[in-house]
Amino acid sequence: MPFFPPENAKEGVPPTKRYGHTAVLWNQNIIIFGGSNEYYEYRDDVIVFSLQTKTWSRPEIRGEVPARYLHSATVYKNKMYVYGGFAKNSKCTYVLEEMRILNLDTWTWSEAYTVPARYNHSASLVGSKLWIYAGKDEAGNTVSDLHSIDLTTLRVLPHTGITGKVVLLKSQHFSEAIGNQLVVFGKYPNETTGTSLYGLWIMDLDQLEWRKLDVDRCLEDGAWNYFTIVTKKTQQRHRQLESSMSVDDPHLQSSSSMDIDEPGSSPSLIFLGNTEKDRPQPYDHFRDVLSINVEYLGVFQVPPPTLQWHMSLMLNNEEFADFTIVPQDSMRKIHVHRMVLSTRWPHFKNMHASGMIESTRGTMVLPEPYSVVFAFLSFLYTDTVDVDLDCSILCDVMVMANMYLLDRLKKLCASILHRHHLQVDTCVRIFQAACVSQEHGLKKLSQEYIFRNCGAVMKTEDWFLMWSQGGDGSSGEQRAALEDFIEGIPDDASLEVTPGSRRSSDGYGSGYDGANFEPTLRKDD
Repeated sequence: MPFFPPENAKEGVPPTKRYGHTAVLWNQNIIIFGGSNEYYEYRDDVIVFSLQTKTWSRPEIRGEVPARYLHSATVYKNKMYVYGGFAKNSKCTYVLEEMRILNLDTWTWSEAYTVPARYNHSASLVGSKLWIYAGKDEAGNTVSDLHSIDLTTLRVLPHTGITGKVVLLKSQHFSEAIGNQLVVFGKYPNETTGTSLYGLWIMDLDQLEWRKLDVDRCLEDGAWNYFTIVTKKTQQRHRQLESSMSVDDPHLQSSSSMDIDEPGSSPSLIFLGNTEKDRPQPYDHFRDVLSINVEYLGVFQVPPPTLQWHMSLMLNNEEFADFTIVPQDSMRKIHVHRMVLSTRWPHFKNMHASGMIESTRGTMVLPEPYSVVFAFLSFLYTDTVDVDLDCSILCDVMVMANMYLLDRLKKLCASILHRHHLQVDTCVRIFQAACVSQEHGLKKLSQEYIFRNCGAVMKTEDWFLMWSQGGDGSSGEQRAALEDFIEGIPDDASLEVTPGSRRSSDGYGSGYDGANFEPTLRKDD
């Protein structure tokens, strides 16, 4: 991207002349990394310009990375992800097949993560995914492939089966994201005239289909050297930045506007270039600005759905509510709507249609605790389950779902319990709930977890309660869960003593030799 060092900086030393570097925005700071200077020397320095204090600084960086240029840099959650680039050593130049992460809280570089080799590519952040498009590979060939990196797992996923085609004249291009759509700008060859034209393409990242946007007429006059997308929020931030800069800034004065956009909340496509017919070398690459409302090209950014959120506001809201649910352990009433519950809960619909006393009184008592009942009703209103719910609440909701034949709710609870809550101190409780709710997959998974960690599990209170309450005089469900657990133990399983973490101070006699042991359940082959 073009970068104009503020000439009214108050303190600090600005970066040396360079190109092929990156400049990203983070917490009202511009972070510049890498690039090549006029002597073709590649840089690995990190330079920060504060937009608030107007000062340059060079933080103390921990760790080392190869100097590079024509790389990409993207900020996500206080980390800067630097992908690829062109590098050199004493013997040769080469393309980096690595991604490095700079922690912006500690200014520490991570180790290298292996990724497809690229330089002169583009990187666009959509949600928590980084989409890497085109550029040149390790052999210097221009490529047009697409792959993404999940920044939460750092998993690289190549994307094939893409329909449509983008034919770039050379690797240099720009890409930006509009919602879940990727927009690419660059030159492409005109086969009819043998010349080159500017083109703009868009891809829906769900459909993986390229579509060319009709902007040729707008771009036919002039040379366009930079492209980006500006949203309403970005425009507000830019106005704040401009107000903090000197009014006689030459870079602000030298831009003549060709704005064909109208005020609105939709994003605008911004092109920087020069529309003079005669452009003697060197010429001002960023003299003119072209702005196009993206909706004029048939591209619409649909806001995310809000139905679930609005439905959640209806739960326990007395306005327009016509029924109440009362948990047995609480005097607090939960205000609900007959129509919603009748539509989403067959048991309630049957109860209401039968003329039972609950339907005439307009209230219904449930034997479960308040927190469980509220989570159950939240699903009826929003069709979702909160993954942050306590494990015991999820277990009870899963049992309720089985009792009322709500299979989606039951499977959601089972999935969340397995992925987020299956631990030493919860596995026995999850196993018992899986037995009661007839979730056979979760029952098997939790039992295997107990087998693998039985030394630690046998010290938990839930393990003790399962065996003490599963004997004579216990409820049928408790006894059935214990019987299921015993039934699942292989006949040839045994407990063997293996190195563990118990110490001689744990109640062993003075003759204990100090070795660490822990019992685990194993099956002989």
